[in-house]
Amino acid sequence: MNFFSKLFRGQDEDFFNMELDEAGEEDFEWDWEHIMEDRQLFKMSDPLQRERYIRSLVEQVHDASAELDKLSYEYNVVTATLKDMDEIESLPPSEKLELQSSAQKILFYEGETSDYNVRSHAMTEEQFAKMERYENDMEKACKDMQEAEDFRTLIKNDLKKLDGEKHAYLYRKSEVTGEINNCRGMAIILVFSAILCVIMLLVLQFGFKMDTQIGYVIVVVAAAISIGVTYSKYVDASRELKSVYSGLNRIILLQNSVKIRYVNNTKLLDYLYAKYDTVSAKELKNAWDNYLKEKSERERYKINEKELSLHQAEFLNKLRKYQLSDVYAWLHNPRSVMEHKEMVELRHAHIIQRQKLRQRMDYNKRLATDGEKELKEFIRQYPQYSNEAMDMLNRYS
Repeated sequence: MNFFSKLFRGQDEDFFNMELDEAGEEDFEWDWEHIMEDRQLFKMSDPLQRERYIRSLVEQVHDASAELDKLSYEYNVVTATLKDMDEIESLPPSEKLELQSSAQKILFYEGETSDYNVRSHAMTEEQFAKMERYENDMEKACKDMQEAEDFRTLIKNDLKKLDGEKHAYLYRKSEVTGEINNCRGMAIILVFSAILCVIMLLVLQFGFKMDTQIGYVIVVVAAAISIGVTYSKYVDASRELKSVYSGLNRIILLQNSVKIRYVNNTKLLDYLYAKYDTVSAKELKNAWDNYLKEKSERERYKINEKELSLHQAEFLNKLRKYQLSDVYAWLHNPRSVMEHKEMVELRHAHIIQRQKLRQRMDYNKRLATDGEKELKEFIRQYPQYSNEAMDMLNRYS
């Protein structure tokens, strides 16, 4: 009796009614900004699924918080530079004129030492100044940018592989569900066939006074064997369906993790491209190589170098009188002190950098907040697992 009740009952709601959003994945256009954490896809009574679910949330909060700590420093540096621009722009006319005079002398002697421009150069003065400002960081920047671009390619390949695995699981899910339905239908047919055979035997026995004992035995044995085989297939298909859903849960968690990495990687590249005014690591590396070549050639032209150093020191001493976070940054941007247009362009470039940083910070803040909300909601709905969630939080903190 238990067998037939299991065979003909409706599918378990937590087990069979799980739906996956497959819209728009054929061309790998992902919804990068949102992370899929649907508790309906996880059976919380299963310790393994529950532990995966809690860990994914805690890791999401932990990783987003760690990323925010790194971003805050860079954001403060860019903000401090913008404040330095405001400080210079708001100087009294007399002090600003003195500062511009020093900047003008620096520009003059820089022009004197660059008087070899009659020949062809690998890069412009503006490009050289920009590369010179980031000279200490450029080798690392080229390496980091190349690694980030390579990592983005790997992430896309991983997502394609994961999507292929996901569709394979979905296809197998459809097959196994069909097998379960076929078993259910076959059982119904066998039961009705057995009943029909019994009715026919009863008619032969009582209507035609025939000996039908062997017939009853054959019907019972055939029904028992057929139903036993059908039940065995049904149990195997049900077990496999559980395995398919477990695999789907794992794929979804992996996709979420990879999507977070892709968003941070893309925003990092956007910021690096804006910061170093380039479109690829290859272009930046070429610019860096050209800079090194140009620098080695400029070292041979030391005319008026002493005067240039003197006026640079004077310029720095004047800058130190003001509340600037980094006076040396302006040593490589005297034209910005001289010309308002250059200052506006420099401000615009730093505003773009700060906007890129803010976008990354906002995204990670949203990740942390959403993860915390989801954890609180999980604890509210499943208070019996609250200690497990808190233990996981304590391990990461």
